[in-house]
Order: sequence, then C-alpha cells, then structure tokens
Amino acid sequence: MTPNPPHSIEAEERFEIQRHNELYDRQRPQELGIMTPWDWERFDQILERTDPYIESVRRLGDLRGKRVFDVGCGSGWLSIILAKRGALVDGMDISPEAVRTAELRSARNGVGDQCRFRAGSCYELPYEDGRFEVVAGQSILHHVGDKARAAAELFRVMRPSAHAVFHEPFGNSLMMERLRRLVPVPSGSPDDPEQWSHQFKYSDLPPFRAHFEVEIEEFQFFSRLDRVIRSPKVRLALGRFDRALLAKVGFLRQYARAIVIVLRKPPAR
Repeated sequence: MTPNPPHSIEAEERFEIQRHNELYDRQRPQELGIMTPWDWERFDQILERTDPYIESVRRLGDLRGKRVFDVGCGSGWLSIILAKRGALVDGMDISPEAVRTAELRSARNGVGDQCRFRAGSCYELPYEDGRFEVVAGQSILHHVGDKARAAAELFRVMRPSAHAVFHEPFGNSLMMERLRRLVPVPSGSPDDPEQWSHQFKYSDLPPFRAHFEVEIEEFQFFSRLDRVIRSPKVRLALGRFDRALLAKVGFLRQYARAIVIVLRKPPAR
C-alpha cells in the first residue's frame, strides 16, 4: 500500500517513484493497445474541438522533424501521438516502470525508432542545454513541488524561441472544487478527487513567468457535467458553450476545471 505523500522535495520524489512504479507494474502488456490509422484520422478530426487535451496538442504546432520533449511521459501515449505527427521524441518519467511501458508501447505502435525514453527528475533533467524545440506535458506540473527549480531546468533544455505546452487540472477555487466533488464519479477514475492531491493554481505561475512568456487558457466550467452525461453531442455542445462563456465572462475563468499553459522562451539576443 502506497503511504501518504510526504512533505520534503526529496521525499516527494521517492513517493512519486513508488506510486508510479506500482501503477505501471500492474499494467499488463496486452493492455497496451495499438493505435490504428482510423484512430489517427479521428484524432485529427477532433483537433479543433474544445477538449483541453486536444487543444494542448494543437498548440504544439507542426512537429515534423522537430526534437520534442515529453516531460512526465508516463506510459508513452502522448509520445506516440507526437511521433505519429512527425516528431523525434525524448520522453522522461520519474518511474522506471513507466519508461519500460512507454518503450514497449511505442514499439508496438511502430514509432520505436522515433522515441527514446529514460527515467529522470524534472529538477535535474538528463539533457544538454538547448536540446528541444518543443516541450509537451499532460497533467505533470501540478505534481511538481519546487516549480522554480523545474522552470529553470525547462528553460535550460529549451532552444531560444522554443515553446512548451502543458494541460493541467485546475483548482484555483476551493469553493468550486468542493461543489464539483458532489458530482458522483467511480472510485479510481481520472475524475476521482482522491486521484488529485494537488491541482494547478494561478499562484503557481510566477516561477514560470520569471523565465518565459506565459499564456493561459481555462477550460471546463459546465462541462464538468460530462461525467454524468453520456450523449456525445450534448457533451460537445457543453464544451463549445464553456469555451465561449469563459472567453466572454472573465471572472468565471477562476472556477474552471482545466488549464492549458503555453511557455515561450525568448529568442536569442
């Protein structure tokens, strides 16, 4: 049984390694699916929709031939998407078991020659200065305790004019988070509150602003109801309504569920 999260940065990393090793050790090889051409066609078709995952990938731009860093790569699903879109991907995760799973998954999906994975810490990235043109991350920054150290390391490994895009769970409003938790979800699902011990907040942005030009967009206000609504058409309509509402009514953005963060490294002088 994984213990409760500790408080020091070093203990936090040990806890995350143990937790993720246990998670990926339980994942059977036959569960690591292969993405078919139909999956890729469907993925391209929904790029313009309102899901923050999709929006974060769209904002990565044209990846053909670019060196891309998938930070906190987990089991490698995002790395595969990036490689299928033409990127040369370096994936890193704190968990050696996650790296093993990512290597297997990328090979099964025919992009093993475009992906390289290794275990490492976001506080000491195992890459040379200025290696990456693009950085991608899905639900990773909210796990990072020392965001100043992580931001400095990201800045170091990015080339001048490079950009990074992250999608993060957003919990700026304690009141709204308590209300959202009243909506029932299956235990252990991605929306289970117990799965999110931390969430990204506006107060987490200053360490990144110290190094980068920062853009943010908040997502998902009413579309939190997608957990109980099964109709794809209704869920899509909720997403579109949300995006229009949050664009027009600024004060509601602090109550959103998700945030997409774009970091731009200034050009060389």
